Amino acid sequence: MWASIIAVLGTLAGALTAGLLQHRAAHTARAEQRADGHRQDRLAAVTEFAAALDAHRSALFHRERLALTQAGTEYELEAQTRSHDTRAAITAPHVRLQVLVPELAGPAQQAADATYAMRRATRRSDLDTLRRAAKEAAGAFVAAAAALLHPDHR
Repeated sequence: MWASIIAVLGTLAGALTAGLLQHRAAHTARAEQRADGHRQDRLAAVTEFAAALDAHRSALFHRERLALTQAGTEYELEAQTRSHDTRAAITAPHVRLQVLVPELAGPAQQAADATYAMRRATRRSDLDTLRRAAKEAAGAFVAAAAALLHPDHR
């Protein structure tokens, strides 16, 4: 009889241990899945902002180049409309980035400010210099994001 009681208790203990291990494994898997989802959301926020900023820098460069050479033409007006559209398209990704990756708010703002500074160009050489500075600031933002979001950085 004692042997049967010990066997039953051993079976119950084994089942309880297996259940606890299974519960712990499921909990860990869910936590990892949430962390991976959050990481993917952060990466998407960085990518969307970088792409929107790049589009605006390109449109703004084109607009300012035309303003310096063909002021008042239809081409300049079209370029101005395009740059306004790309400027507006930065807002949502910038806000999303600030919410999901606040650690990158500073480098993101520096990249945006460097891009917006292209509007102050009064000569083609100034525009080229400001464009290079904007590209460098965007590169610094991407480098900061890569360091922060690297898979080994958790």
